[in-house]
Amino acid sequence: MDLNQFRKISVPLCTASKSFNKVFGIGANKTGTTSLQAIFNILGLNVAPQQEGELHGVQAMKGNLRPLVDYVSKYDAFQDIPFSIKSTYAQLDALFPGSKFVLTYRNADAWFNSLHQFHRKIFGVPDEREIRREDYRSLNYLYPGYVDHMMDLNWTLEVYEEVSLKRNYELFYNPDHYKSIYRERNAEIVRHFSERPSDLLVIDLTQEKDTSRIVKFLGLPDDLITNIPHLNET
Repeated sequence: MDLNQFRKISVPLCTASKSFNKVFGIGANKTGTTSLQAIFNILGLNVAPQQEGELHGVQAMKGNLRPLVDYVSKYDAFQDIPFSIKSTYAQLDALFPGSKFVLTYRNADAWFNSLHQFHRKIFGVPDEREIRREDYRSLNYLYPGYVDHMMDLNWTLEVYEEVSLKRNYELFYNPDHYKSIYRERNAEIVRHFSERPSDLLVIDLTQEKDTSRIVKFLGLPDDLITNIPHLNET
């Protein structure tokens, strides 16, 4: 049965059983976020278009949350940027009470290697050298400068002793630096939900045979349990 056929069954089942507000996939990119998006679709949820969320996420990071709030209000399920970075999850937790959050994760070494190889591929960088800033500065994804801005935002910013913010481009693809950010964010998420553990599911999709844990977490019928789709693997 293909997805469209299955959704003829899953959408009414999901709609009749859904008791949560929204569900956000908040795991870092390259932890199975594309597979999670597919799972949300299979379950019959109204999944938000990714690029629209990325654009509104830029405004949210600059202090204007209204476009992101309006976007989230229209759909059931979300993943990837801006939900996969920084503390966006905490803002949305306050703005959309009664929501559920799924933290996808994998071993930090495997995560970094996957991210590194994926970026090499999309930036067209040969194996014999490291990724350089000029490899992606001119990329025109969403709009000129978007990729450069997001790389800076996530990986180069440091707060120095004099409480000043600087960009350190020597940090690009430093394994210890990337893995430290990855581990710290995961720990912060778990800490944030420590008083409400039923609102957070921490899951390694590479270790799951089917969607039963996600279905149970969302309070949906067992009829919606399927095999785990594994997509966009690197």
